[in-house]
Amino acid sequence: MSFSAVLRQIPLPIFGNANLAIQFTSKIARKAPNYAGWLVPLGVGGAWFIWPAVSDESKVFLGLLPDPEATKAAAELAEGLNKSMADEMDQDAIDNAHKRIDSTEEDIEKHLKRLRGDYSDLHTQWERSTVASLMMLDDEEEVDEEEEEDDEDDDEEDEEGGDEESDEGGEEKGGDDDDDEDDDDDEE
Repeated sequence: MSFSAVLRQIPLPIFGNANLAIQFTSKIARKAPNYAGWLVPLGVGGAWFIWPAVSDESKVFLGLLPDPEATKAAAELAEGLNKSMADEMDQDAIDNAHKRIDSTEEDIEKHLKRLRGDYSDLHTQWERSTVASLMMLDDEEEVDEEEEEDDEDDDEEDEEGGDEESDEGGEEKGGDDDDDEDDDDDEE
């Protein structure tokens, strides 16, 4: 049994069987390049009639149009931020914004150091903010108090550093006593 005989037995709507459908499609496909020039006008005409029929929601969903609700929300947010920033700004600062600020020699030197990449003047500020963020404290006074306490503890430890050497000798003697007690336990 040949392939075309098998296709004749397969029923298809409109054509009757699969063999006739394949023959028709192949003849049309051979003539398709002759009609290629009509693709653009047919596409434009189809879009002309189809575009108005597609809802705006579908166009937004497909990304063919911007989302009007998102645009409106973004505009309201921007407007609210602008109003809040304008309210927060000091009117004197706005009035004096055009005036020149006199910089001292120290400020200029700091700026030049920062341009060269030397941020050593900011290390203390960075240290404070790091400690505050790690400790999750909002009040800088508490952070400063804890830093002072830490500094005092470090100073006390440094002062006791000389005494520790003499204490270590005493500890060794105490350690010998412990060994003697262990020896007493062994004898029992």
